[in-house]
Amino acid sequence: MQSFHPISTESEHLSVADRIESFKAGFLGAIASVFAFFAIALLHHFLQNFLPVQLISSFELSSPFILLIKLGMIGFSGFLFAVTYRYIVRRDRNSHLKSGAILAFACIRSFGAIDRDLPTLTLLPLVQLALVSAFLLLENVAWLAIVQSLLETSIQNKWIAAFGSAKD
Repeated sequence: MQSFHPISTESEHLSVADRIESFKAGFLGAIASVFAFFAIALLHHFLQNFLPVQLISSFELSSPFILLIKLGMIGFSGFLFAVTYRYIVRRDRNSHLKSGAILAFACIRSFGAIDRDLPTLTLLPLVQLALVSAFLLLENVAWLAIVQSLLETSIQNKWIAAFGSAKD
């Protein structure tokens, strides 16, 4: 005979306060991502004029409609990064864990853009392909490092509670 366990709508591990703190972290991550996007996009635009190779257009500013879509995607990505980052680091002082979270998200975003442009990129010489790919990865690492530093500052100043420290 099987025992019946009703499905609970409340998580046994997340308090309401933790969920609110996660939302606050996510909201901060989304806002910070949009501002970081513009800073990196401006840098991308100016560097494009000085570099001998065409950069991948992940941070390129184009038509207003495309810009709105990119802002939505970057904001949502920043939201997810911030919520995930808060869970990953908790109250841990492990710098490898913190930098690993940034690198993992940056690689996923960069590899997606590289995969999209791969037919064009394979026409480049290997050195240029490596340069373009490394530059895109650096742009994404910079974006996430900005979000991470704002999250760390918010957690240190107790504007956002570290995961597990929020009380109901």
